[in-house]
Amino acid sequence: MSAADSEATPAPVRRTQTERRAEAEQRLLLAARKIVARKGWVGMTLAEVGEEAGYSRGLAAHHFGNKAGLLRALAGFVNTQFMDMVDAEVPQRSHGLAVLKGFVSVYLGRRDNEWTNTRALLALMAEAVTEDSETVQILAEYNRSVQEYLARQVRTGIANGEIRAGVDPLATAALILGAMRGMMLQYLLDPPAVDLAVFQQQLLGFLDSALAP
Repeated sequence: MSAADSEATPAPVRRTQTERRAEAEQRLLLAARKIVARKGWVGMTLAEVGEEAGYSRGLAAHHFGNKAGLLRALAGFVNTQFMDMVDAEVPQRSHGLAVLKGFVSVYLGRRDNEWTNTRALLALMAEAVTEDSETVQILAEYNRSVQEYLARQVRTGIANGEIRAGVDPLATAALILGAMRGMMLQYLLDPPAVDLAVFQQQLLGFLDSALAP
């Protein structure tokens, strides 16, 4: 190698400790989501998450402390990924009804053949409603945060005049979430029996007609 070649070769970029930590946590969360989608939360161990992510058995415990810490981080991670897709679907600076419809379109219109995010979330919620569940509080907090996000869009739509006054924001948010999650549960149980594209259009039409001023 000539001196010129040596000078032209860029030196490898050294990542900071913060960057390495962020990458490790993302890989651990992706691994946890995959395991939950495959077999549920109760039977999953922190050691299994570390191995699935390609790290040591103890790294998940090092980063998240315990399963409750991992679950809280996983709920936030799943929600952030989904909201990034909603933001990409909805025109910038949109609020109110446009965001509600974008939320529905992304939730039901994704092209993930495995439906990993949805499977993981539905599995977490199903296990959370069992008696003596250790995860119910964390999942309830997550659910309230999503409901409140949708309720804010309803309030904005009312203020903008695109949603009729008198609509209850939280009740509307709960109805939208319930319809989508219920339909996804039916779809994942029996895909040939459910046409998601038709349901998506029906739900979008329902929003237009039920919320119109």
